[in-house]
Amino acid sequence: MIALLLVVVVDLIGFGIIIPLLPFYAETYGASPQKVTMLMVTFSFFQFMAAPIWGYLSDKFGRRIIIWITLIGSIIAYVLLAYSQTIYGLFFARAFAGFMAGNISTAQAYLTDITDKNNRAKAMGLFGAAFGLGFILGPAIGGILAGPDPQNPNVFLPPIAAALLSSIALLLAVFTLKDTRPKVTDNKNKRITSLVEALRIPNLRQLILLSFIVTVVFASMESTFSLWSERTFYWGAEQNGYIFAFAGICGVIVQGFLISPLVKRYGESNLCIFGILLLALGMLSVSISYLNYHAYFSMALIAFGLGLFMPTISTLIVNIVSEDRRGWVLGVNQSVSSLARIIGPAIAGVLFEFYGKNSPYIFGSLILLLFLASLRNFIKKSIN
Repeated sequence: MIALLLVVVVDLIGFGIIIPLLPFYAETYGASPQKVTMLMVTFSFFQFMAAPIWGYLSDKFGRRIIIWITLIGSIIAYVLLAYSQTIYGLFFARAFAGFMAGNISTAQAYLTDITDKNNRAKAMGLFGAAFGLGFILGPAIGGILAGPDPQNPNVFLPPIAAALLSSIALLLAVFTLKDTRPKVTDNKNKRITSLVEALRIPNLRQLILLSFIVTVVFASMESTFSLWSERTFYWGAEQNGYIFAFAGICGVIVQGFLISPLVKRYGESNLCIFGILLLALGMLSVSISYLNYHAYFSMALIAFGLGLFMPTISTLIVNIVSEDRRGWVLGVNQSVSSLARIIGPAIAGVLFEFYGKNSPYIFGSLILLLFLASLRNFIKKSIN
């Protein structure tokens, strides 16, 4: 498990390097807020198309080989991003990166293969902590490399650094990961049929709805926060890198140290509900922030909420299906999350451009608060 977590950390540092840069990279070509968020949509659309395919292939051919292939694809995507000369080049690079972004769900499936049901929540928490650690170092490094000026960021160094780190992750995967492959006899590589089949399972359908709603709201924040902070505090990539790194620290605290004892005391369902509430409060807090420290407080609420929600929802989902279908169900959940990451930024871009910089956060908070009671019922039903 340590080897897998190390691969995930190194790869996600590379992924995190790009986060604070992309909005400012697009703005160097005159992109509007709506077009900036569409750059995020492009990545998620192709991830949505590819996720169940990678999940099925990992079930059939083994997790390790799929992790190798997708890491190679990530390296190529970062190089394309570094050498993009037009806004269309950016869109192509992100489309290819999205299609090759199957290593995370595959790594999750690998983790469930090597853990039993009793230890799975703790393992998912450690996975989330590895994820968070990548997002501590990655955005900070990316912000420093891109620089503090929102009008003139360094657009070459961050993607090249990300490509180098993904190359290191690939070498670690080649030399440290052992293969795990459950025996499967069904073919679930079709995105639509996989999703339809999952939605026919009542408890699974409810959990997937939870994941979808929360991801829509979080993606709306993620895709617009740099634009929001630029207009509120005149921050560039460097300052945004620091606050995303701070969010990563909060995620590590929750998922690395708190999730396991909290699950034992309160259970996955209650933590899932509380995570949604914290996320709603964090979104609302962003919309009324006017000082730097207030923005950090708001991001902490969001990070703690997501840190409670993600490992608990993943555990609830994988515990519903048989062991030989973990890769499939995680692929479907990743596919639904990618669909949410298409819808969330698309809505947020329109709201941001036409209704003001605070509108995506007010909208997201209201959605979560309005649905919180019904979402609570969904979780309770799923564990009956």
